[in-house]
Amino acid sequence: MAEAINIIGQGITDPHIHIFEDRAYLYASHDYAPDNQRFDMRDWQVWSSDDLLTWEWESTLKPEDTYIGKPVDYCWATDAVEKDGHYYWAFSDMNREGDGPQIGMVIGEKPGGPWKDVLGKPLLPPDCAATAVYDPCFFKNSDGAVYIVFGVWDYFIARMSDDMLSIAEQPRLLHIDNPQGPYGRGKTDDKVSLHKRAGIYYLSWGSYYAISDSLYGPYKYRGCVIDPAQMEPRFREQTWPHGPTQGRHGNFFEWKGQWYFTYCEMAFSGNRFFRDFWISHVFYAPDGSMLPIRVSSACIGR
Repeated sequence: MAEAINIIGQGITDPHIHIFEDRAYLYASHDYAPDNQRFDMRDWQVWSSDDLLTWEWESTLKPEDTYIGKPVDYCWATDAVEKDGHYYWAFSDMNREGDGPQIGMVIGEKPGGPWKDVLGKPLLPPDCAATAVYDPCFFKNSDGAVYIVFGVWDYFIARMSDDMLSIAEQPRLLHIDNPQGPYGRGKTDDKVSLHKRAGIYYLSWGSYYAISDSLYGPYKYRGCVIDPAQMEPRFREQTWPHGPTQGRHGNFFEWKGQWYFTYCEMAFSGNRFFRDFWISHVFYAPDGSMLPIRVSSACIGR
């Protein structure tokens, strides 16, 4: 492996962190350059860490190494899961020259790759559900079944087939009662994520979330984990057009008995098109709701 480094300032963003083999693996998209004037993302990357502070590069996936077959600048968000000793890494293909967004997938024997596109085509084509088919999230239930969640504004879920090469059911709409997001009431956002804790399913879109006692819902909106009053000024002031609750794409994960939220952060670059990722501790109230996180220069709340 490469030398462990602090990777803030390299445009590693849209983070999803999973714990494999007692090590944290970061699956992320990659903003191309500090002077980006738009979302320019030309590959996906995997990094790993044993302390959540210093990271080692594991692999880079380029679109020309997948069915896409050529360089593109729309390598949007991604996620990964393990099943039966294999690792599955799904990615957003905005498919701008085709019929619209779709989701691809590569497979590896190790959590950091190398990766192979065994399908040679999208896992989920643009017409598989009534939503924009990108921003995938994998969820592995306690019975070992794997599900994929995806979409923008409206989220859909489908169980993966046992061989993980297709979906085993028609995608189902996840209903959310009275949602809210950075754009106001009744609206969610992109970059959905799903996790489970103490028998409760948490469906999140950025820093907003809803809960259910059933995987397929319905989900009841519960709140936002970002409270601007609990943010260090630099994080509150260098932020997105709709304020500090916008753009917090990422996921919730547990490691060594502690829950965390990893998310996009632009405070270091001041450029919403060249983002970093950040990590904060997450704590839960007795009723299952998530308490507001502390966003500060002390990484992971230390």
